[in-house]
Amino acid sequence: MADSVPDPIIKFTIPGGHSIDLCTPESGSDTCSQTISEAIGSDGFGTIDLHNPKTNFAAIEMDFFFQTDNLDQPFTASTTDFTTVNIIRHFSCDGEFCPGNGTLEVDYSGIAEGGTPGSAFLPAIPCEGDGCPTAVGFVPFSSVTIDTTFAGVTDPVGCCDGLQPDEHGELTLSSDVPEPGSLVLLLGAAGLLGLKRRLWRS
Repeated sequence: MADSVPDPIIKFTIPGGHSIDLCTPESGSDTCSQTISEAIGSDGFGTIDLHNPKTNFAAIEMDFFFQTDNLDQPFTASTTDFTTVNIIRHFSCDGEFCPGNGTLEVDYSGIAEGGTPGSAFLPAIPCEGDGCPTAVGFVPFSSVTIDTTFAGVTDPVGCCDGLQPDEHGELTLSSDVPEPGSLVLLLGAAGLLGLKRRLWRS
């Protein structure tokens, strides 16, 4: 893998617009799951606008599941509104053979007024030869699954309070290296994959 290859990123910004409502838990439950179909574009990236429709409860944990054809890449994740970030690879294996594709799980959790924003890093898995995966980004036209946990928390000015009631957020999957005259490069190249998530308050 070449170190000079740009890293695609995922970032979650607040506010967003034209949003998809997060799922609402059933009675007696504080967690629910939803799948957004064809959330990823033809280039392996995309944008998802999200809205917390709850009137009294914040989203205190959000777990995202992305399909990718290259789990061997390094992954980085960060946030400004949760204290803890975890990145987990789930390989699609046939016996002992794991071709490198599968699901990337990114979990954001931890609510603490005046807390420290969390981040995480997974190094690349060394691979040599013609059979190594080279795809960048995520599977074109694939779905994204989100598991959301809700609870009542305060809404401090700084970190860390999750996605508050009636807040909108934008989940953007793009490259972190801008083209000339552009802030975000939406086309990837073979090599590294970075995952970063930031929450900005309006």
